[in-house]
Amino acid sequence: MKLTPFDRMRLLNEARGLLPQDELERRARLILDDPAAPSKTSKEPDSPRLIIKEPDSPRLIISDFLRSKGFEPMKKNALHFGSCLAENYKMKFGSYPPKHGKTYIYYEIDRPLMEETWAQIQTEDAD
Repeated sequence: MKLTPFDRMRLLNEARGLLPQDELERRARLILDDPAAPSKTSKEPDSPRLIIKEPDSPRLIISDFLRSKGFEPMKKNALHFGSCLAENYKMKFGSYPPKHGKTYIYYEIDRPLMEETWAQIQTEDAD
């Protein structure tokens, strides 16, 4: 029985505490970077983001992105940015980004979407 990428990520989530964090992240990157399309038996919709192979794309942490904009990530508005970013990601790729625990995972490849979301929020705040 071949497991879908969604099932493999769910199993990795269950392995938290059993494997070191860096090993879990390494295995998750292998799953996310797998160029094979998800199985049609998956209950999750096919996500073009999972099919794209980006092995050289390091993680991009939202708080680091916000600090680069001179914004303190612990402010309430940072939660608004994260929510908007997740929704914009879903609109662009058809599903929410992969998660680690309760946190969405983004990569450098997602920086243009973060920039667009930042500009969108700045425009909303100016109104």
